[in-house]
Amino acid sequence: MNKICHILFTFAILFSLATSCTKTADSPPDKTSDSTSTIVPVIGGATSIYKDTVSYTVGNVTILYSKTSQCYPSNEIFAFTASATNFPSNAIYKWDFGDGHTISGAATVGNIYQDAGYYTVTLTITDVNGQKLNTTTVNVKAFGQQVTPHASFYAQIFDIKYPNNMNFNANGSTVPRGKINNYLWNWGDGTTTSGATPDNTEHNFNLIANDTTYPVQLIVTASSGCTDTAFVPVSITATYHISGDFDVNQYDKCTAEYFIFTPKLQGAPSNVTYAWDFSDATGTATSNSAINHTFTYQNTYDVKMYVFLKGKIIYTAHKSIITAGQNIRPKALFFKNVNFEDANLVKWAMYSAANVPHGYISSYEWYVDNVSIDNNTNSTYELQAYQKGIAEVNHTIKFIVTGNTGCKDTSYATIKIPVIGQYTY
Repeated sequence: MNKICHILFTFAILFSLATSCTKTADSPPDKTSDSTSTIVPVIGGATSIYKDTVSYTVGNVTILYSKTSQCYPSNEIFAFTASATNFPSNAIYKWDFGDGHTISGAATVGNIYQDAGYYTVTLTITDVNGQKLNTTTVNVKAFGQQVTPHASFYAQIFDIKYPNNMNFNANGSTVPRGKINNYLWNWGDGTTTSGATPDNTEHNFNLIANDTTYPVQLIVTASSGCTDTAFVPVSITATYHISGDFDVNQYDKCTAEYFIFTPKLQGAPSNVTYAWDFSDATGTATSNSAINHTFTYQNTYDVKMYVFLKGKIIYTAHKSIITAGQNIRPKALFFKNVNFEDANLVKWAMYSAANVPHGYISSYEWYVDNVSIDNNTNSTYELQAYQKGIAEVNHTIKFIVTGNTGCKDTSYATIKIPVIGQYTY
């Protein structure tokens, strides 16, 4: 610091020095404390109070010194005032602060020490002719400038399976001069942890039934004694012991199939909601309990149930569902005609015209008067021959088709067997 700066400090420091407490100076013990106080301007426009005033006397020379706080928003500034008896009123005071800075002339001066350390302040009193009258030294301890730390940290989860087990890292905490000696963690759950290292500080929050945000606080303390505090809200997801899945019930399979899905869970909170993915490109449906759903097509679908609480998924379950789909009931249509006929014999042919909108027909069954006429139930064509008799006879044809889903349909028709010598048409 140049002499102009020292003069500015001198003007800023009043002759009365602040006293908030008295401490032992880093100098010989023949000293007393002073109790006057003042507030002085500090670099940056802030104000601070001089404190810890020490009075040091050697012979007929007394040096009072004090300093402002070293911690932000203050700057550490030392103030020195010398008083002497039996010296000329126009005596000159020459100050050497031990850090390369000197001031000559005033009895009240100030100094800023940039670096922490112990410094020997030398006061030389001379007359106006430069004749030395007295030399007095006093030792002071300075913390220096820019010694307030900056607290910073982040949190992360070690394992997603254990959301209450968090790791905290304060490597972002810094201090321009000096070092950080302590990291004090207040977890917000009534517990604290103190340590000398910044990284990988682990904390297990209690297993809880509701999502909770903890105001985690970090207080860092530098070698200067200055502190800084950082807060980060840390959200801990609730832990639930849920088991189970859901029941599936199928209704009206062959007419208008639909399913009812009913959650069957143990350990779930009462206010959960459910989201359903039916894997059929119909979107995601929601419910408070059971839900109905209709599948259009035959398929095997992986149905997923998501359990939500306060907007978060807390449990999932899924099942494979085999569906029949819609319009799966076949139509047992057929037509008939006379394949051959003479005076004594007639042959009737039956042709299947059965169809099914979705799926396929897996079985064709033909009956005459409720008696099966074909063991091969996959046949779509039947031929029956009848001898004509002395009386006309009618027979009932029953046709049953079965779809691949097991759904059936039945149709009927009547065929005529005329008497001998007559024809069906």
